[in-house]
Amino acid sequence: MKTKLIIIFFLCLLNLNAQDKLRVGVLAYGTVNWELDVLKHNNFDKKNNFQLEVVKLASKNASAVAFQSGAVDIIVTDWVWVNRQRASNKDFTFYPYSKAMGTMLVDPANDINTLLDLKGKYVGVSGGPLDKTWLLFRAYSKYKYNKDLKDIIHPVFASAPILYEKLSNNSLDAGINFWHFNAKLEAKGLKPLITFDEISKQLGITNDISFVGWTFNRDFALKNKELINSFLNASLSSKKLLNDSNKEWDRIRPLMKVKDDITFEALKNGYKKGIIKKFDENNIQAQAKIFQILLEEGGKKLVGKSVSLEKETFWDFKPNMKW
Repeated sequence: MKTKLIIIFFLCLLNLNAQDKLRVGVLAYGTVNWELDVLKHNNFDKKNNFQLEVVKLASKNASAVAFQSGAVDIIVTDWVWVNRQRASNKDFTFYPYSKAMGTMLVDPANDINTLLDLKGKYVGVSGGPLDKTWLLFRAYSKYKYNKDLKDIIHPVFASAPILYEKLSNNSLDAGINFWHFNAKLEAKGLKPLITFDEISKQLGITNDISFVGWTFNRDFALKNKELINSFLNASLSSKKLLNDSNKEWDRIRPLMKVKDDITFEALKNGYKKGIIKKFDENNIQAQAKIFQILLEEGGKKLVGKSVSLEKETFWDFKPNMKW
């Protein structure tokens, strides 16, 4: 009997070691860490027959280098970059992670109700002149008012943390920042001047879009389809748990480094709003419309050699998750 137990024990060890390992590179300070912590803590990787290794990286450039050198299998980046790389014969592909988007925030006390009210004012923009939210605001301004936003305001380009501080102390009249910084600012009383949904509808886009997603080598994924899809299923299981369980949010609260309940709730709600429950051909068509707008506004500096949105930029995955 003892011999049988020993054999079973070693067989279990062999089965564990036989599980495929997947290395995901993420920014050490990024919000993606919340979801990956949930994934690991709840063993969603092992339940989907793989082992997740989280590799912490220092910057977006470091993520791209690690991915292209083969040091990691998956990173989180945007599909515009993926599409650009495909135009340069790099066989990368993408599956959406979140639809959470940045927008422009203002202080309600400043009596700013439209973009035209920003004339001559200083507006912060994270990510530089090729920031995609900034470019879409410019396209919206042209459509709505027949004026380029950059000719109405004084844009101030800076990093997201610096803009957060400047908007917190009213050093700027308005600002476009990433969603999690905006969530913290909304907890302090700032309000969206225009929501991204409003801009999308004005530009003829009625389906959800996502800029940020899991990115991996398509050839690798085709050879390891079960592994990649298992990871995506584990990611969705983590999202569903965060969507449904306040207890899980309480568990990861220390990771979020929030100082008060209002900010905690704002970040939690912002994450939930970004969850993508469905992504199909209609969404891809919406992404293609966005690409054409970005091509017109950002040109080759943004999209590189790509002239259209390639179908294979997006990984074909049909989840069976019930929300």
